[in-house]
Amino acid sequence: MTSRAPRILPPGSRIETRGCTAVLLSAAIAAIVLLGCAGTVGRGESGSGSPLPPSPITVTVQPASATLFLGQSQQFQATVSGTSNASVNWTVDGVAGGNSAVGTISAAGLYTAPGSLPANPIVNVSAASTADSTATSSATVTLHDDIVVSVSPASASVPAGGVQVFTATVTASGSPAPGVTWSVNGIAGGNGSVGTIAANGTDSASYTAPAAPPSPPNVTITATSVADTAKSATASVTVTCGNLISPASATLSLGQMQTFTASLCVAIGTPIAWDVNGIAGGNANVGTIVGNPASGATNAAIYTAPADLPSTNPLTIHATAGGMAASAAVTISSAVSVTVSPPSATVGVSQRATFAANVTNSPDTAVTWSVNGVPNGNPAVGEICIVASNPCVSPNGAISGSVDYVAPVDAPTVNPVTLTATSEADTSGAGTAIVFVAAQTGPISVSISPAYAFVVPSAIQPSTMQFAATVSGTNLSSVTWSVQSAVAGQGCGGAACGSIDANGLFTAPSGAPSPNGIAVIATSVADPTKSATATVAITSGPTITVLLPSSVMAGAVEGFPFEVQGVNFVAGSSSAGTGSVILLDGQPRSTTCATAGACTTVLNPSDVQAAATITVQIRNPGSPGALSNPAAFVIVPFDVSTGTIALDESQPAGSGQNLVVVEPTTAAASSPINVDFIGLFSAGNCGVQGSPLAITRPSSGTATVSLCVHGTGLDPTFTHAFTGPNGGADIGVVASAVTGLFPNTIELDLTISNATLPGVRSLFITTLNNDRAVATGMLEVK
Repeated sequence: MTSRAPRILPPGSRIETRGCTAVLLSAAIAAIVLLGCAGTVGRGESGSGSPLPPSPITVTVQPASATLFLGQSQQFQATVSGTSNASVNWTVDGVAGGNSAVGTISAAGLYTAPGSLPANPIVNVSAASTADSTATSSATVTLHDDIVVSVSPASASVPAGGVQVFTATVTASGSPAPGVTWSVNGIAGGNGSVGTIAANGTDSASYTAPAAPPSPPNVTITATSVADTAKSATASVTVTCGNLISPASATLSLGQMQTFTASLCVAIGTPIAWDVNGIAGGNANVGTIVGNPASGATNAAIYTAPADLPSTNPLTIHATAGGMAASAAVTISSAVSVTVSPPSATVGVSQRATFAANVTNSPDTAVTWSVNGVPNGNPAVGEICIVASNPCVSPNGAISGSVDYVAPVDAPTVNPVTLTATSEADTSGAGTAIVFVAAQTGPISVSISPAYAFVVPSAIQPSTMQFAATVSGTNLSSVTWSVQSAVAGQGCGGAACGSIDANGLFTAPSGAPSPNGIAVIATSVADPTKSATATVAITSGPTITVLLPSSVMAGAVEGFPFEVQGVNFVAGSSSAGTGSVILLDGQPRSTTCATAGACTTVLNPSDVQAAATITVQIRNPGSPGALSNPAAFVIVPFDVSTGTIALDESQPAGSGQNLVVVEPTTAAASSPINVDFIGLFSAGNCGVQGSPLAITRPSSGTATVSLCVHGTGLDPTFTHAFTGPNGGADIGVVASAVTGLFPNTIELDLTISNATLPGVRSLFITTLNNDRAVATGMLEVK
């Protein structure tokens, strides 16, 4: 290594060494010592060395210091050199952007002092280059305030238990945090011994003196600035002995409670007696007052306002102890309201409807009722009765809950009538309902249409059926609708029966019940004892649609087929246990179901001997097997009389006639009784002719005419008769069998006379089961 003597260079000289380059920037650098390093020294840009390195980044903050009042602002500027990036990041005491405790600074360098004086009133505002975070500069900010606090009034004399309002005023430069905190004798908020103080806002508070003067009786109220806790002001209070109740007055709602505190000039612990309007402890009429040991104060009591408005209002509460007394005034207010539901109704004469009174804003819910101003009404306008009482029992005074209104036997002169429920708590509170009394014009009856319905089950979309009810015998046509199982003790209940709205729109359930019968009931509002019922079957279950026959006459002497038609039966035989079974009044019959839509059995004469209505159902296989809807098979009383509608030239038309038609026992047969043709029968031969077959009555005496009649199911044992006067008695008929001709051919031998009336006649054929068939216009007498 070669040593060299130090050289002194002027500013601006460049030094290059192996692995390093240096530039002399200032005369303050007096010399560069080059030891053990070969290098070349030159001035400026001369020589063969490398170019100058980049200048270092520096930050300067102006102003370098500031003194601010609380809440004041100061704009700082940061200058960055050594880089084209002039942006900086600001902090206050190391907190980016500052905070409420040390103040905040914006990205533009605007510093805002905090509202409260921090523990260290000197803070540092720093700016760091965003290009080089190690390049920083700081300014110091000294925070101070000139806060002055005053309290008004500066002194006060307050009786024990009394209240005094104090107001604090805070003046200062800048914008310090507003408000003060309050203390009594240095105790924040005070306590029961020296009194309590509670803020009413940012600048006022209410001081409540203790129940008894403290010892000494002087206390100090202090208001301390929240911006600088070193700044405060005080007021002195002398607690005096006084006889008073706090609060001195109150307005309470019915049943509301209020705590009262008594301050009496007696020894601490002396028992205090409380009364309301001179009544010790009060009572239900004026309200009650009792001591409140739970509060921890022996001089406190809880008053409970009466449930009903008192006759004397306002009331006076007294506190008495050791010969000392104090009073407070209590006004009882009322916001009682009464509503009656339903607010309107239509009731048939002699019928009843239930009404309810709803009382609010009072613990007493009792009301008195009147009809058109008559307490509990009377027989002329209708009466108010205890619910379900029969005969009517009127309420004895005010009553809570519901009552029944029973309409008079005749519509009143003033119609509608007004039902009024008046609050027992406050007679100025009342509610009304308007009731129209509907007159009865005759016996009330209800009919419903359709009487039977087959409805698909509801799915994503509801399945509905509209029913209509007709009420006769009253001008009140409204009904109430309901649904239930059509079979008592079995089947659906609740939502499984579907639903029906007030307009009679039935909504089917999602599946068929078992038994598959739903009763839709329309009940008269005018007379709830009158109703009509329709039957609904849901088509997803076994459903009966047709009975063949659906009715027969009692007294059949031969068995006959009985067929049940519908949907969702099970084909098969009951004897084999593979098919549906027909039930008659719940009893199974031997059944054959050729298809899923038809099942048959045989009814015996013993099944139909007497008039009755038999319930028919289908039971499908299963355990338990699904049951169909019930269908009525009617057996009418035996009656072979013939109803006649007499018409002549003077009365060529008839109306209002009830025609009762009973189905033949052959209704389920594939080949019922039928007449195909008629002819004259002679010497064993049948001369077929068209209808009507003409015969001529003799000019005198009688004559016999033989006819041959061919058809289906004909039998000479049946009864044969032609229409005419007196049931066709002017033509005698004798039936006999015919052999050797077509099957199902019979011979009818007619006896006619010159008295037989001319005209076209029809042939009636009556079977042994009293079934009838008719061949219309078969014979003409000339």
